[in-house]
Amino acid sequence: MNRSARRVLLRLFLLALPLVVLTFVAVSLLSSNVDSLHSHNALTFASKVIQPCGSQLPLEIVAPTAPSPSSLPHEELKRQLKQLKQVISQLEDRLRLQGGIAPVGVAVASNNGNDVPCSITYIQKQIEQSEIEKGKKWHNEYEIIPHSLFTLQAYYSTEAGMGRRVVERPIGSRRQDLQEAVSSALSVLNNNRDRGALPQPAAKTKRYVASDFVEGLYRLDPIEGTQYELWFNHQQQPAAASTDNHSKRANLVKVSLLRPHAPLVAVRLEQPLQFEIPIVNIIVPLSGRLSAFESFLNRFKKNVLTAGQSRIHLTVVFFGDKHWNEIQREMLIFEKASGFSNFHLLNINSTFSRARGLQVGVEHWENSPIEDDVLIFLCDVDVAFDSAFLERCRRNAQPKRIQYILVYYLMQELISFRYTVGQAYFPIVFSQYNPNVTRRYTRHRDDSQVPTLHKDTGFWRDFGFGMVCTYRSDFLSLGGFHGGDETTGWGGEDLFLYRKYIRSTMRVIRAPDKNIFHLWHPKKCPNSLGPVQRRDCLQSRGRNEASYDQLALLLFSADADGQSHHLSESEI
Repeated sequence: MNRSARRVLLRLFLLALPLVVLTFVAVSLLSSNVDSLHSHNALTFASKVIQPCGSQLPLEIVAPTAPSPSSLPHEELKRQLKQLKQVISQLEDRLRLQGGIAPVGVAVASNNGNDVPCSITYIQKQIEQSEIEKGKKWHNEYEIIPHSLFTLQAYYSTEAGMGRRVVERPIGSRRQDLQEAVSSALSVLNNNRDRGALPQPAAKTKRYVASDFVEGLYRLDPIEGTQYELWFNHQQQPAAASTDNHSKRANLVKVSLLRPHAPLVAVRLEQPLQFEIPIVNIIVPLSGRLSAFESFLNRFKKNVLTAGQSRIHLTVVFFGDKHWNEIQREMLIFEKASGFSNFHLLNINSTFSRARGLQVGVEHWENSPIEDDVLIFLCDVDVAFDSAFLERCRRNAQPKRIQYILVYYLMQELISFRYTVGQAYFPIVFSQYNPNVTRRYTRHRDDSQVPTLHKDTGFWRDFGFGMVCTYRSDFLSLGGFHGGDETTGWGGEDLFLYRKYIRSTMRVIRAPDKNIFHLWHPKKCPNSLGPVQRRDCLQSRGRNEASYDQLALLLFSADADGQSHHLSESEI
């Protein structure tokens, strides 16, 4: 078969591929049977995107609601099928006129409307302009991005937060990334060895293997891409080889790699919601602590209700009978003062368990006359938030459900249905230090009503997973807190639930949130806790007290009489 015949067959195959996809969509419209979908919102946006070095990629326009195919009028189905046939006819006409199809994947849609060449030339230009080749002038010491050191077994980075993980094993996608870098570097070395490009004697005595890798440097630049610098043993050292530093340096070969970023490509566009905003059910477990609950209600009124927030529900799960009457009385007073009546008070006459309280609060919604599914926010009484956080909660959580999608291909509107990936929001909360310490050693005002984001007033609680925004249906489908230890009162349940989400197909959004705060409060770690939980409790207590600088001042500073400063027992 000559080259011309092969080219014609290839073009026919590339043409047949979109025809098969379009036919499949048409069949799906007639055969799918989807239940409980909402009305369709009109869309006017159309766009076409080209994948880098690939074929045309239709941009998904996601509508928040959809009609069921089974509920569509017969005439509407006929109209959509006719539209699909027209697209197929246009493709056939184009083939007849052009004698085939044009090469695809020669450009990508950029954010300024100009086509960026997607080719070896484009990649080479990125490499030539990279910091590895050209160097880079930095404006100050904070601008430079530090490298991370790694071996096959360990990863050393300064990226960690309060956890102070100075060394860790590469896991997950990072492990896969670093292994790929080592493998690529080995290919470079062995290819050059086979061509005789490496100096003697290594070029003729050995092939490079993973055990030759010594260490590497890794850095992710937001503009250029990922940089790797890897060192390998250049040759097998004889037993009597010199071990001085000069010999060791001469025995290493270095490979520099760059994984350039591809140009930005639009993948999906979601329309603004046209129906009523979701109800947020705020669930708070509680045991005693009447004054803390009063403060919570005051913050809730000031930061949420007075800001015009609607479609909010509050569920309080109270443990024990002591102070139960006071809690009920406090809620009645709050209802009269604020006009807010969308709340449930539940009582469990047993030992406090945060996991059990949240589970009961979620399940109790079955007895509510309001809509079946609801967005839940698992909260605590010592947490402060405002209406901006609740809006972010709504944006970053979505249920797993069927969505109606309009796909624009060759400027033609196609219709598709699919299950969207459920999404949960685990915000990283800003945790407040002990105000008795911060007021003494900083100038920043930081009271419990107006927390301040500053390194001397608190820290991002990157090790805490207790605050969650998720839909009730997804929470229950994963089993909630069932299967964990629900009998103990403190700690562990947040990580148990978080692991359930990340090990499922749910998409987890984990990011710092500037509108939610964990307020400082005295923490007790009784001996009745198990050894592991008590250790975690004591460590948490130490982290929450003050910054390292403030703790040092508290411990080592002395007044004029040489007496160290100490907090009273009531301040701790």
